[in-house]
Amino acid sequence: MPAITASIGLDKTACDCDIFTGDLLLFNQKEFAKMGMLSYIITLLLFASMEVASKPLMGSVDPLVLTFWRFVCGVAVLGAVMAVRRRKVQFSLKTMSILAVMGVLNTFMSMSFLQLAVKNTEASRAATIFGSNPVFVVLIAAIIGWERFSKRKGFGLLLGIAGLVLVTGMYTLKVDTGTVYALLASLTFSLYILLGRMASLKADPIAVNVISFVFGLLALGIWLFAKGVPISPAPLKAGIPSFLFLGIGVSGLGYVTFITAIRKMGAGNASTIFLLKPAVATVLAILFLGETVTLHFATGLLLAGAGSYLVARKK
Repeated sequence: MPAITASIGLDKTACDCDIFTGDLLLFNQKEFAKMGMLSYIITLLLFASMEVASKPLMGSVDPLVLTFWRFVCGVAVLGAVMAVRRRKVQFSLKTMSILAVMGVLNTFMSMSFLQLAVKNTEASRAATIFGSNPVFVVLIAAIIGWERFSKRKGFGLLLGIAGLVLVTGMYTLKVDTGTVYALLASLTFSLYILLGRMASLKADPIAVNVISFVFGLLALGIWLFAKGVPISPAPLKAGIPSFLFLGIGVSGLGYVTFITAIRKMGAGNASTIFLLKPAVATVLAILFLGETVTLHFATGLLLAGAGSYLVARKK
């Protein structure tokens, strides 16, 4: 999704600065392409496995506590990358305010809703609904007058909505709690994308993610404290391998490889990761969780994917 790359603050200057030293190209074109594709594949597998890897933990760990600690790990990984790069980071008060709201929308609200969805419904369903957020982005943008409907986007929106109806089971007039959480996760993530697009942040994407994550963690920590939920990581001991994969891999290295893929392949090509995620997540859920897929779900998955592609395309 091109909108996602805008929301994390990537601009041409930030993307080019590590690739060139003066007029000297550090990698030849073939090596450049290989690095981009490798980063793309790693990012896709990491992001698509989030729901599947976290599902087994839902019997022993509170979903919001898991979200809190995996993003603590993510901040640690990205913070280490920032320290190694030694780039000067300076934001205005206005930018910090925007990052605070983005952190609340993404880390606190959207990721918490997504984890609650994983607990209360199938991992494949949660991933597919969440991956349909381009449909919500276009719909909200059109409602508030930020974007005009073209025939292509209108058709894509119809396909996306039809796909969601099939995936969520709305056609039966019955929707489970997990599906509602997944819809809320997708909706709040869409607002996060729109805010990032509106802000047009021209800053180092690693720094943008670290700061917004920290604000989101603060909000989530306050919420857990207010609700009297123990924030201790002790329950995670039973699933240390899965937790480390989610924290260090998905929430940390996943963002690094995604940004690398953007630098090597371009924002448009790299953003197709989010269009492929629902399908890959569904395959992983079948292989590792033993989930089954109905014809209605498979049809809805294809329609939602096609709709997201049409509304996300720039041309």
